[in-house]
Amino acid sequence: MVFTPLRTTRSWLLVLVAAAHVASPTRCEAAPKRPREAARTKSTTLLVRSTTTGASVLVDDVEVATVPMLKPVVVQPGKHIVKVVKRGHVPYLDTYEAQRGQAGVLEVDLLAVSAGLDVRANVVDAIVALDQRPVGTVPFSGEVPPGTKTLEVRAPGWLTHKQSIDLVAGEVYAYDLTLVAALPGSDEGPTPWYGHWWVWTGAAVVVAGGVAAAIVASRASGEAPVGPSERLPLEWVR
Repeated sequence: MVFTPLRTTRSWLLVLVAAAHVASPTRCEAAPKRPREAARTKSTTLLVRSTTTGASVLVDDVEVATVPMLKPVVVQPGKHIVKVVKRGHVPYLDTYEAQRGQAGVLEVDLLAVSAGLDVRANVVDAIVALDQRPVGTVPFSGEVPPGTKTLEVRAPGWLTHKQSIDLVAGEVYAYDLTLVAALPGSDEGPTPWYGHWWVWTGAAVVVAGGVAAAIVASRASGEAPVGPSERLPLEWVR
């Protein structure tokens, strides 16, 4: 076979091009991610913004933060129950649907309606009263109307503690009191109606008496009284 100069030159050019292609590395550009793929890589978060300092933030009944919430929490896409609660305030409760890959933000401010009151004393079951109205017994923890009140803690055999307090809606007040034992023959004046033991046991007596009266009234006249072995028909109250 006879090789012409033109064919030989063309062959050498092909060899040089192939060698250059092998010697120089090929740069592979990664394809840009699609919007759906980018959303899958981003975290789904929730942030609650509120001016109710100290309120607790709960997601699906799990406390995740306290106001002010400094950073968002990661949540799963889908529906969640969000609560924001604080003593003395109307609680916030709503269903929040988190979108995949999105940073959700909720604006929540609670309304203050009552004051929190905690009363401790060295006499257990001492009566706690506000403006001569009993609210409970020691140890007491509850919500009470705001305003200027007269706090009394009273127990038989002990001197009554009495003081004026100012209660602001949304605030919590704690009192740790020490009652002083009354000396024999000491007279503090007549015991107020809420200071008698029968005020607190009377409710149980009234309930029991009402049940007994209802049983008697439900029996037809002339029937034999209920015996120890006779069972009255009971029905759940719905």
